[in-house]
This record gives sequence, C-alpha cells and structure tokens, in this order.
Amino acid sequence: MRIAIVDDLPEDRERLLADICRWAEENRTPLNPPPVLFDSGEALLNGLTEGTFDVIFLDIYMTGMNGMETARRIRERSQDCRLIFTTLTPDFAVESYDVESSFYLLKPYTYEKLSLALNRCQVPVQEEEFLVLPGRGVEERLYPHEIAYTEYSNRRVTVHGKDGSCRQIAIKQGDFADALLKYPCFCDCIKGVLVNFEMVEQLEKDRFLLKNGQYLPISRLKYQKVREQFLDYLYEKTRHM
Repeated sequence: MRIAIVDDLPEDRERLLADICRWAEENRTPLNPPPVLFDSGEALLNGLTEGTFDVIFLDIYMTGMNGMETARRIRERSQDCRLIFTTLTPDFAVESYDVESSFYLLKPYTYEKLSLALNRCQVPVQEEEFLVLPGRGVEERLYPHEIAYTEYSNRRVTVHGKDGSCRQIAIKQGDFADALLKYPCFCDCIKGVLVNFEMVEQLEKDRFLLKNGQYLPISRLKYQKVREQFLDYLYEKTRHM
C-alpha cells in the first residue's frame, strides 16, 4: 500500500506516520515504499500522477492551498486513490463527498478510528495491487490476489490463477519468491511451490485442500512453520471481519 500524509504541522505528520506503521504491522500489510510526508498540498501535487499513491491523508486547514482544494486538484489527476481527511472540525464533512473521500477523521483521532479508516481502504487497494517483477526488462504486471498458487520448474514459474488460468514466466524462483512472499497470504509450502492462503479450504496433516478441489503437498520439514503461518493468517482475517 502506497500512502501519502499531507499536513503542515510536523507533530501531526509524525503521529500519523507512527500510527499508520503500527496498523500496517498489526495487519501484516506491506507499505512499499514507506509513507511519504508532505507539508503542503502544493508539495504533494508537484509530480503527482495516476497511481502514485493508493491512500492520501489530507489535513484541511493548511498554510497555502487548503486540503479541500488540494483534493479537487488530486481528482483532476487521479480517480482511483483513496482520500482520508484529517481535520479539527466537521464543517467540511458534507463537502468531502464531492471529491469521493473514503473517510473523515476528526482530530484528535483515536487509533481505533484510524484503523477503521485504513480497513475501509485496504480491501479495494489490495484488489488493485500488482507486482512489477524484477529483472524482466519490460514492465510485467502480476496481481497477487488473483493467484491461487505457483510452481517452479525448468527455470520457469507457472502461475495458476484463481480463475483456472495458467501463465508461465521465465524468472528465478528466488527472485519471484522474494517479491510474492512480502504478502502475508502467501507461503512457501514445499520446494518450488507458493500457495495463496486465500485459496485454501482446509489444512490437512500433510497437504492443503484448495477451494477448487486440488491438493498441494506440504514439506514434512516445513509443516510446523507452514501450519503456524496459516493459523496466524486465519486469526488476522477473523479479527478484522
């Protein structure tokens, strides 16, 4: 998730940064790159294009361009990013709908309210999130949440989609695994095979049963670690339902 924080008060920027990082760690959500801090709307808009950020936190009362005007300028360049307003007053709550804001966070906010705002943004962002695979020469997009599992053979990774599709990519398994295992829903269950827990129907004593009826083996040496990862994933998923 790519996040920007726009606030002209340094202490408010730093507090928000700390709370976002805490939320990301608790929810096992990668922040890549780390959140970027801006002290004005003008600074944010300098170079902003579609896809630069997934979520933008905007203070409303700022020196120079205020947050509402900044939001209108953002919408001229990006329709897909989520906007979360942070402000001392509810006066602009109705107006915030005009720029399709996702949340209106009143200062001083609680960590629980911030978590609610980020949780609301998380699912749509994850659905759009994609990987640009290393060492490919040309940009090749791969959407992690569309993958069921992958397997490596003959210097190629076969990507099996949730929709039953298959796609082969010439890439080193180590490079591919490093990119995909940043997502907590993926696990290295046996040599050369990565599974997406979102596709798992049941954990058995030596294998996963997938929702499409397929089975994936689990390495005997890795079983305990894989089991712990899967149970952690289920716990986090249940906790935020």
